[in-house]
Amino acid sequence: HGFDRGFWLSAGLFQKKKGIRIEKSEDAVRVTFTWEIPCSDGAEYRTSYLVGRDGTLHVQAVYSGAAGLPEIPSFGMEWKLKERWHCIRYYGLGPEENYADRRCGARLGIFSTTAKENMTPYLVPQECGNRTGVRWLELTDEEGKGLHFEMETEAFEFSALPYGTLEIEQAMHQYELGIPHYTWLRILACQMGVGGDDSWGAPVHEEYRIPSDQKLTLSYCVRPVL
Repeated sequence: HGFDRGFWLSAGLFQKKKGIRIEKSEDAVRVTFTWEIPCSDGAEYRTSYLVGRDGTLHVQAVYSGAAGLPEIPSFGMEWKLKERWHCIRYYGLGPEENYADRRCGARLGIFSTTAKENMTPYLVPQECGNRTGVRWLELTDEEGKGLHFEMETEAFEFSALPYGTLEIEQAMHQYELGIPHYTWLRILACQMGVGGDDSWGAPVHEEYRIPSDQKLTLSYCVRPVL
């Protein structure tokens, strides 16, 4: 997986702002960014943020698709939040972690956990803690104050962990992950399956892969939990 799709790691780290547009009305303000992905084909995506009178933040990320690029591991956004917002409550598939090709045993419901509990203690730290079919999610502190994230079109996927993607990727053992200082939230439109039907690295089935030439959209809103 890493060799075939490694391009997308640098694409996420080194995208370049191509343009910005601000639209105002009496009731709302929308700011839209266009980002160029570092590849020869000049692929791009855009993110927009709309704030209305009620204070709700409407977020949308759109990838238009580009031919000739590797399959996409995942498409979404990552939030770096204060560590104190580590209490998780969500309405989606659970209670354990699940993925597009690993969710037959999951059930739809309202579940609670914490960022620390969501970190699966694999021998080698790796991708973990994902949930699919999520309608809404709350990240709060011990007093119940924080943020509420809710789907606007399609159900999304998420993971909330005490460490960022790069921290987990670089660690070879659990003890190398130090004291958490943040809660890292990933909200995804989609993520490829896990694969590995056997012990020899069987690839992800075709229906659980994400072609790079298809349009992808993530839409959700954010409100405070007081």
